Amino acid sequence: MNGRRWFRLLIVLSLWVAGSAARGLPRKTDEIVGTWRGTSTCVDRVAAPSCNDEQVVYEVATSPDAPEKVTIKGDRIVDGKRVFMGDLEYTPAKDGSWTAEFQSPRVHSQWRLVVSGDSMTGSAILLPSGAVVRRLALQREK
Repeated sequence: MNGRRWFRLLIVLSLWVAGSAARGLPRKTDEIVGTWRGTSTCVDRVAAPSCNDEQVVYEVATSPDAPEKVTIKGDRIVDGKRVFMGDLEYTPAKDGSWTAEFQSPRVHSQWRLVVSGDSMTGSAILLPSGAVVRRLALQREK
């Protein structure tokens, strides 16, 4: 193929990709955006002795600064009321999961979430040990 044909092909492909985005074809973030409720259960109290089982609510929105990422606002339920825990930005991984890293003076962890329709499961892993300390099971609110 000569240079002109390559250039034309490149222009056609660029226009097709731009048109696909403009038509609103599904984005990866569409699978996870929304409100999710469920449980966050401790699975290794030796590695994480202060861990508590929790009922949780996650509000997931597209990240304003990076449309391919999402921000999750996490709340736990205490005495029937939502108590804010924090926000984390999640990135899509090659295996189809969503991952985020959390670091504070007390803990360093990686969070992994997997969406399957209206169900989401996940885990929290302590770094650098690799100990799984939480399991998550959530359902999308309708």
